[in-house]
Amino acid sequence: MNFRRKTASSTRRTLALLGLLASTIWLGATFVAPAAATQLGQYFPLPNSLSMSGVPRDALLKIQSKWLQNGLDNLKKAHGEAEAALEKAKSGAADQAAAAEENLKKIDGMIAETQEELALSDNNDSSHEIQAERKRKLLLHLNQWINELNRLATEQMKIAIMKDGAEAMAAQNRNYQLSEQADNLEKAKRDPSFEDWGTTK
Repeated sequence: MNFRRKTASSTRRTLALLGLLASTIWLGATFVAPAAATQLGQYFPLPNSLSMSGVPRDALLKIQSKWLQNGLDNLKKAHGEAEAALEKAKSGAADQAAAAEENLKKIDGMIAETQEELALSDNNDSSHEIQAERKRKLLLHLNQWINELNRLATEQMKIAIMKDGAEAMAAQNRNYQLSEQADNLEKAKRDPSFEDWGTTK
């Protein structure tokens, strides 16, 4: 009797696992991962200004749009330089020309992606899907800024500990400014205007 119960229980578990595996395979075949967000880096340094006024969500969107536009301007400048480098490389070795062409293609791709993100950042369409994606991208950007601010603040604290006098004081003040900016962004994330945004259809 116990053997039968164990066998039946084992069979049910096996069938459940097979069903879960099948659904996982199906999901893996049909699910398309959301596009990644623009990353901080050479063309996208921290926003020039992180000061906020008014409704936190709207203030963050304005900061994001300016940040993306600044990065787009940097990319367009880099595109011109990459085109010039490609023309110059064409008269040299074939591998140099291929590398220059690949770099130009990479910049072209980044420009297209940034233009899409900028359009989304400014999209006020009432569609739930659009606003949910708009919020997702902003949150990804926001977390990057917060992490970078905290990293820079830690660096300044290390300098303040190791140095003396005016240099230590300057680093301590900079640490305070960076930490405050990170805290303000964290508070904005918890504001109802941000938390409630894109949550209902």
